[in-house]
Amino acid sequence: MKAFAAIIALTFRNAVRSHVFQLLLLLLLICVTVIPFSISVGKLDDLIRVSLLYSFWSVSIILSLSSLWLGCYVMSKDIDTYQIHMVVSKPVSRITLWLGKWVGINLINIVLLLLSGLVVYCMVMYHYTAAEEESMGANRESEREMVEAERKRIRTQILVGRRSYMPDAQDPEKLAEMIVIGKVNELKKSGKAPTDEEIGKMYDEILKQIDKMPVEILPGKTFTWTYSNLPQELNDVNLIVRFRPYLGKVATEDQGLTAIALGVQDPKLAAANPEGSFLFLPGTYFTGDFHEKTLPAGIIGEDGTARIRLANGDPKNKLYFQHADGPKLLVPVCSFEVNFLRALLVMALQLMLLSGVACAFGGFLTMPTAIFMVVNYLLFGSLGMILTDSEFFVTNVWDSLGQFLAQCLLFIVIPLQKFDVTDLLSNGELIEFSYIGELFVNYFILRGMPLFLLGMFLYWRREMGSAVKK
Repeated sequence: MKAFAAIIALTFRNAVRSHVFQLLLLLLLICVTVIPFSISVGKLDDLIRVSLLYSFWSVSIILSLSSLWLGCYVMSKDIDTYQIHMVVSKPVSRITLWLGKWVGINLINIVLLLLSGLVVYCMVMYHYTAAEEESMGANRESEREMVEAERKRIRTQILVGRRSYMPDAQDPEKLAEMIVIGKVNELKKSGKAPTDEEIGKMYDEILKQIDKMPVEILPGKTFTWTYSNLPQELNDVNLIVRFRPYLGKVATEDQGLTAIALGVQDPKLAAANPEGSFLFLPGTYFTGDFHEKTLPAGIIGEDGTARIRLANGDPKNKLYFQHADGPKLLVPVCSFEVNFLRALLVMALQLMLLSGVACAFGGFLTMPTAIFMVVNYLLFGSLGMILTDSEFFVTNVWDSLGQFLAQCLLFIVIPLQKFDVTDLLSNGELIEFSYIGELFVNYFILRGMPLFLLGMFLYWRREMGSAVKK
C-alpha cells in the first residue's frame, strides 16, 4: 500500500506541474466565475437556467480535456523520460503502477469538480437571492408580488428535483392511419385526390418512420396521451404537465402565440362517458417554448392510468409535439441540492471513464498517438449517437446501412452524450439513481473495464528497452 500511495502522490505532483494542466485550471476558474455574470437575459428563471447549462457544460468540457491530457501524459511521460526504468526495477507491479496513476488523476479531477461545483452552486444561489433583495427594495406592491411569483416559479420549476413520467408509446398502425387520413384530406382539398395505390404507399412509408415523426394535431382537432402504471399516491399531489408545442413546423423560427386547450380526464366520469370526461383548461401559449401547468389532484384511475388531451385552437396551422418534449408529468421528490450532487456524481463517473481510456491508450502508445486514438474513439461514440438518433430519417439503403453500422459501433464505444445531464438539472428534473446505475453498468463496466484491462495487459507486456532513444 505504501508503494500505491506513493505512486498516487507522485502522479498528483507531476500533473500539477504540467503547464497544460495549469492552463486548463485557469480556464476552469474563468468559466465558472465569468460565465454566470456575462449572460444577459430578460427573466430571472432564464438567467438561472442558462447559468446552469453553460457553467456545467464548460466544467464538463474542460475537465474532460484535462482527464484526456493527464491520462496520456502521466502514462507516456515516464516511459519517454526513462523514469519508468527506476520504478520497474523495484518490487512494484506494473498493474499497481497503472492503477496508482489512474487513481491519482481521478483524485485531481474530483477535487477540481467539487470546487467548481461549489462555485457554480454559489453563483446560482446568488442570482436567486438577488431577486429577493430586489423585491424588498421594490417601491410598489405589484412589483414585489411579481418578483416573489417569479422566485416561487424558480423554486418549483428549476431549483428542485422532479421525477418525470412519459406517456405510453402510441400504436404505430393507428397513428400512421390518422396521419394518412389527414394527408389525404389535404390532398383532396387541393384537388389532388390520391389513388388507393398511392395511399397504400403513403401508409407504408409513414409506418416505417412513425417512431421518428412528431405527433401532429390538425386545426380544431385533439390528441390524447395515456400514462400507465402511475403510483396511486400521486393522486394526493398536484402533478405538473410540461410540454413544448410547435406551430406549423418543428423549428424555432416562425413561432408565435396560439390557442391550446389542455384537457385532463376525470377517472370517476371515464367509465360512464369516456369522451365527455375531460375537463379542458383553455389558454394561450407561445409555441417553441416549454410550458408547465399544474393539474388538479385525483386524475389517476384505479388502474394507475391518467390521460391528457390537447386541443389545437389555431384555425389554420397544425400543432406538432416531439416525443422528447412530452407532454410529461412531473412530481417533486427531492431538493435542488440533492439533484445537484447527483449531477456531480454523473460528471465524476464520466471523468473516471475518460481518464481510464486515456491511461489505457497512453500505457502502450506514444503521447501524440495516444491522444489521437482517444479523441477518435470518443468521436466514433458521438457519431454513432447522431446516426442512431430518432430524428435521423432513413431515406435509402445507404442510410439504413449507416444506422446498422452505428448501432454495432455503440456496442464497443462510449458516447459522451449519455453523460450530459445539464438539461435535466436546469429543468428541475430528477437525475434518477437508476439512470446513474445504467451508465455505470453499460459504459463503465461493460465497455470501459475491458478497455482498461486490455490497456493494463499491453502496459504490462511493453518492452521498456524499446523506449530508449538512440
